[in-house]
Amino acid sequence: GAGSTIVSGGSAVLSGTGSPGVSFSWSPSGTVGCPTCATTTASPTQTTTYTLTVTINGCSSYDTVTIFVEIECGELFVPNVFSPNGDGNNDELRVYGNCITNFEFVIFDRWGQKVFEITDPAIFWDGRFKGKMMDAAVFVYYLKGTVKGVDVEKHGNITLVK
Repeated sequence: GAGSTIVSGGSAVLSGTGSPGVSFSWSPSGTVGCPTCATTTASPTQTTTYTLTVTINGCSSYDTVTIFVEIECGELFVPNVFSPNGDGNNDELRVYGNCITNFEFVIFDRWGQKVFEITDPAIFWDGRFKGKMMDAAVFVYYLKGTVKGVDVEKHGNITLVK
């Protein structure tokens, strides 16, 4: 069958047809509202191919439909203040955003010394440099990356508070 595309968190209608006495079974059933209904709603979190099994008088036929899930990329965002004091609140500085490729994030102190550099957006800064916690200060960041094929460059200040 034909497929459709939904945004992450959305849902799509799956529908099959058959005469009375026909049984329906959607698989995988985990993200399907009613796995034994002719028409139901699917809410997959990732692209999923569903198989519909239609059975009448012991004979089965099959059809498949793929629901493509598009992840929202969102805006690339760097907080401008954080407090790595171990209180569990705002202790780490990370870059927010999805779909980032060719990622480079560098932080410098006010004298231009590089104190942090990553190429993986899942890694965060805990405020340490060479194993020691930095003093409260203003740092400068440079961010380069590609989001859905578009090159993005950002820079700005980050204030470390205790």
